[in-house]
Amino acid sequence: MAETKYQKVAACLLHAANQLRGIGVDSYLKVPALVIAGDQSSGKSSVVEALAGVSLPRSDGTCTRCPTEVRMRSNAGSGDGGSAAAWQCRIKLFRNQDSDGKPLSREQLFCTVTDKAHIGAAVTAAQAVLLNPREVGSKALEAERYVPLLASAQPGRPPVQSPAMTQLGDASAYQLQFTNDKVVLEIDGADADLTIIDLPGIIHSHSDPSLIDVVRDMVKSHLAPEHHIIVMTLPAGLDAETQAIRQWVREVDPEGRRSIGVFTKPDKVGEHETIISKKLLDLVASGAPAAPAAAGARAAAAAAAKPDGPHLRLGYYVVKNPGQEQVKEGISFEEAREAEMRYFADHKHWGRQQLRAHGSVAQRLGAKALRDGLSALLVERIAEQLPEMQRSARQQLEALQAELKAMPRPVRNAEHEFMKGLWQIADELAAHTRADMAAGSLAFYQGLQPHYHAYGEGVIRAAPAFLVGTHLISALNFAEKGLGDTPAGKAVAAGDVDLKKLLNGLAAKDSLALLLASGDVEDVEVALQDERMQLQLRHFKFPERYMTLDEVQELRRLHLGRELPGFLPYSAMEALVSRFKGQWHDQAAHCLDNVEAAAQQLAGRVANKHMGNYPLAKRAVGAALRRHVESLVQETAQHLDQLLGCEDRDVFTLNTQDFADKQAAFLGRLKCAYLHLCPPSREDMKEEVHSALSTLSDAGADFPDLDAAIMAQRTPLDEELFMAASCLAYFKVVFSRVRDAVPLAMRDKLLRRLGDRAALEAAVWHELLGGAEAGAKAAAATDDNDGFNFDDGVAKAKAAAAALQEDPHLAERRRHCKAMTLKLQQALELLQTPAGSL
Repeated sequence: MAETKYQKVAACLLHAANQLRGIGVDSYLKVPALVIAGDQSSGKSSVVEALAGVSLPRSDGTCTRCPTEVRMRSNAGSGDGGSAAAWQCRIKLFRNQDSDGKPLSREQLFCTVTDKAHIGAAVTAAQAVLLNPREVGSKALEAERYVPLLASAQPGRPPVQSPAMTQLGDASAYQLQFTNDKVVLEIDGADADLTIIDLPGIIHSHSDPSLIDVVRDMVKSHLAPEHHIIVMTLPAGLDAETQAIRQWVREVDPEGRRSIGVFTKPDKVGEHETIISKKLLDLVASGAPAAPAAAGARAAAAAAAKPDGPHLRLGYYVVKNPGQEQVKEGISFEEAREAEMRYFADHKHWGRQQLRAHGSVAQRLGAKALRDGLSALLVERIAEQLPEMQRSARQQLEALQAELKAMPRPVRNAEHEFMKGLWQIADELAAHTRADMAAGSLAFYQGLQPHYHAYGEGVIRAAPAFLVGTHLISALNFAEKGLGDTPAGKAVAAGDVDLKKLLNGLAAKDSLALLLASGDVEDVEVALQDERMQLQLRHFKFPERYMTLDEVQELRRLHLGRELPGFLPYSAMEALVSRFKGQWHDQAAHCLDNVEAAAQQLAGRVANKHMGNYPLAKRAVGAALRRHVESLVQETAQHLDQLLGCEDRDVFTLNTQDFADKQAAFLGRLKCAYLHLCPPSREDMKEEVHSALSTLSDAGADFPDLDAAIMAQRTPLDEELFMAASCLAYFKVVFSRVRDAVPLAMRDKLLRRLGDRAALEAAVWHELLGGAEAGAKAAAATDDNDGFNFDDGVAKAKAAAAALQEDPHLAERRRHCKAMTLKLQQALELLQTPAGSL
């Protein structure tokens, strides 16, 4: 009863594993598998035949050219009574991909065989189909033409190959000599529950040396996975350590925990070769378990784990299969197994009497012992791996489901979804430009502020300044420059600087001090050009350009005409103001370039976000957005030219009172600098000033304050000082409007319109349909529009459908994820069944 229960559990586990292989998830879930590998002349094919109980192709040109997976079930389809199932073999094709290079998810039935004598011809034909992918194709109906003529075949005799198979010609002329695609044999009614993967024999010489590498890579790729149990076929007459398969197995399984050795052709070692036979016997005995084979590999591994044990923890087997002559004579499977039993029973070194000292070795002799041992080992490994396979299946299924959920759904109504995508792009662009958190981030809006501030800095540095003695007087104070308090004093904060005081923070200042001490204009200008002085002035954001009073005097002289003495030529005032104009265009253009670059980058990112899965739409919308931004930038640039052109061409303000107040303040500062006067800073000095003003008042000269007294004092350059004060006052009035007007124009003419739905639609249809007129017509072609044109609507629908062709990689990935999801769901169901029987 225990044995029967074990067989049922074993059959259930192996059936589940075979089904996992059938749906193509064995490599994903690391389903344990037995892989048989060895040299082409190592007797590997005979071992596979002995295990499977069927004859496989052996003649030249028809040997194993691809992996062959043999799945055996002893009670497939049997009921609770356990009655044996009728023998049959389903031969299937498993291609890694079709003729177009697309992955295939399932095995394809090639034919069903009910006569063991038909297996060889059917496997040969199936292998030929895989080796000629271009000639045959990958569809089931195409492959069926190559199935042998089984219906007309005689029982017990090989069937005739089909005409299509005959037309393929000699195997040496096939498109491929080897392939990683595999032939699958599902055998019901077998002698044991077992699944094995037979690999092409290792070759060491060939007319095409590249094929040696092909076979090597194929074999090594099957040996490498940790869940593969390696079954090596080793000719008994040769030193196992010199075999290529032995060396390759050491590379992937250095501790020998998942490798089994199968000695073949023991008859090549003569009975008189006692030493070799004894070494062979000792090697098999050292790895043989003390428990029955059905107890599985655990006992074998424990017995082999001792320090002096063999390299292969799972031990060795010995099989004796028919030679080539016996095969040609048509020896049957049953006859071969009887001959094997007699060979071991009567052999001098392997006979029962000789094995009394090594009783467990008998369990390692013969094909049946090998089949039972491998079956038990595979069942045990599958049972051990079952919880991990379940966990892995669930984990991969959850990851695939999450990936599918994150993918955009396939397009159904192309025009509707295309328009929806355009509006989403437009709305997101608008949200970014308005600093709306609906955009998800304010980074774009915040990123523009430094460009606006840089433009403002340029306007500040373009303001006028006048050099009066050693004083540099500018139009803007610290607050207008965006600077805080300064230790340099109130004068600097107000926009005036005494260059002598700036020397206090400079090293090696003696030469500059001498230049400034002279008071000569030329010396002062030389000092101003010093790099250290320029660094200080840049720190306090003083203008880059300035004029001296001598230059102002020369300018006024050039404009003197019919004016009476005491009158100032207005043209001279205009000329002076114009000297400091014309600098705003370059600064505005540089700012606009930066804003355009940011807008283009934003547009590209948003277009990729919403259309990235549709390459054609992404390119079209991206190109349309680039042209849209370029058009808006061009309009903005024209507007800025007009705006700044007005400032350059005219001198005007209605802010007369503010202008007059600023003019008077600047004139006082300029006159103080010219007269080398300093405003009183101490209380005692203020008292002295008040006393002096009282004295003047008593004398009839009534001045309300010191500034009025200073202003009343005449100088040789009063007209020039008045011109300089008027220029400074005008630019101080103009500064605010010019600094704000340019960024405001960019926000209005460019950024505000960037997310305009109608403009974006017209630009996109222009790109897709060709021509601005076609784009405008298509944008207006809506069902509720009185001007709807059927042809325009059809053109839009076609263009949208073409644009929303999904990225082939994404579409293929979705198909793969869906197929794998179904497979893993099936796998989890399958894995629950054997789990309940353990």
